[in-house]
Amino acid sequence: MAGQRAGRTAGRASRPSITLDAVTAAALRTLQRDGLEALSMRRLADELSIQAPSLYWYVRNKEELLDLLADALLADLRLDPLVREDGDWQTELRDMMRAYRKYLLGKRDSGKVLAGRLQLGPHFLHHAEVILGPLRRAGFSGQDTAYSLYVLTQYVQGFVLHETSPLSADVARGTDRMEFLEEVRERLAKLPAEEYPNVVAVGDQLARPDIEARFDYGLDRLLDGLRARLDSAGGAAAAPGDSPAG
Repeated sequence: MAGQRAGRTAGRASRPSITLDAVTAAALRTLQRDGLEALSMRRLADELSIQAPSLYWYVRNKEELLDLLADALLADLRLDPLVREDGDWQTELRDMMRAYRKYLLGKRDSGKVLAGRLQLGPHFLHHAEVILGPLRRAGFSGQDTAYSLYVLTQYVQGFVLHETSPLSADVARGTDRMEFLEEVRERLAKLPAEEYPNVVAVGDQLARPDIEARFDYGLDRLLDGLRARLDSAGGAAAAPGDSPAG
């Protein structure tokens, strides 16, 4: 990447006295302080005390900047301590995904940055290596292992994106989320049962504020599905030292 940028900028004025790491760090600071919507090349240049055109030595546009951020956001995530030696891959993955969600919730707008973005930086690759481990040790095929990585991490990222977004315009303007959900439950309860029998039947559950329970429910159902997939493929009989199917 650095070589490509050097080629693009050959013949220009001398490189500004900052580094790509400094650009990334400044972008992270701006993101956490001001949010993704406020992050722009001009705002970043101000953070670095340089002229905006100087940033083009390092990133062409905001999309390239988001590529850098997508990996940098994962720098402090620690999944390695959750690796287990007892072969309980479901508990291992459950603990990792719970830790991943908790981590992302502590990073402002991380769901917006990460959702749908595949950036093969060192932090992403390290965490992918850790998460793939229990899947391969369990005996999943190569395709199932790869797809499971996507399913699990995208579930967490999507869930975080959902739970950190305003529930409505009223909530975005400052209405308390709990009050809003109470109003939703009341509205659902008043719907005509003859027209919406299914919605009315579970309306109270639809608007419960039990976000943790909903996350765990979805994660457990994903893991149940992977367990069934493994069992149907005969992977349950694989010995701990066996090589996983490719």
